[in-house]
Amino acid sequence: MGYLWSEDKERDILVDSMFATISCKQCGYVEKSVFRCSSDKCPNCGARRLAVSEFNQRNAIVADATERFALQLFQSVVKNSSALNGKFFVKRSVECPQLELRGRTKADLAILDKNLEGPVILERIKCIFEVKMSIIWNWSERDRGQPLADYDSHAGRPSIYRTDSILKAIGKAAITRACKGSERIPFVVVGNTPPPVAYRDKVDGTVRSGLIQRWISLTSKPLVVKPELLPNKRNPKETFGFLRIDSTNELEEMFVNILTKDWRYMGAMVEPKEIGGIIKGLDLNKTDEEIGEAFLKLMEGIRID
Repeated sequence: MGYLWSEDKERDILVDSMFATISCKQCGYVEKSVFRCSSDKCPNCGARRLAVSEFNQRNAIVADATERFALQLFQSVVKNSSALNGKFFVKRSVECPQLELRGRTKADLAILDKNLEGPVILERIKCIFEVKMSIIWNWSERDRGQPLADYDSHAGRPSIYRTDSILKAIGKAAITRACKGSERIPFVVVGNTPPPVAYRDKVDGTVRSGLIQRWISLTSKPLVVKPELLPNKRNPKETFGFLRIDSTNELEEMFVNILTKDWRYMGAMVEPKEIGGIIKGLDLNKTDEEIGEAFLKLMEGIRID
């Protein structure tokens, strides 16, 4: 069984291109680090306004490494699950033109019900994952034994702690959800930090509306440098839309829940009286499933005139 994201996992993927050059023009101090600690004060002379080359913690190398990590973890969980093994298959860079998943907008990861390669029809896709993972600790090139700071103690903002990552994930989900046939496919955003406090209501709102089914973090303990700073607030276990995954068993439970139910997305701007009219017109003597199917079919025809 695979393991979740951790300091050790992150240390393993560090390469020289991920380190930025941080320098002080006043005294000539130079260091190479991933991110910069929250203070930009020079540790040598005390001068402020340190010069920082472009940070590379979210470059293509990091994206590739984190997507491969998520792929291997998810494949391991499915393979070791008696409920999922042989029935579902985790694939990377999944292309489905029907859902506008092509070229640079392919699904980062997806779960299929057939072990297929290349473009797939939407009926084969059972879940779509948008991976927004990145380097989340601050590392010094000189000494990689321990990180210098955790995800909200340094100057950078990684993973879904970045508001632009949240907005990009929402945009990807909205485009996919606008395609006919996507209403049966759950959409999950995968990060390795929690979302920022100010954006948690937005994250929750996307799940309440059904646009996205879950935002998750694959890092159980991203707080290592200053754990005394309100850990429950900085790293919540769960909000309405967000879940911190603490074990592979918990990840398996989420997969089973997502993959073994017949989900339907329904989104419409409608007056209450119109919904009342739809309900009144249903044959309530039928089964719950038949009533639900009839209701969803009638909802498809609603529009704003």
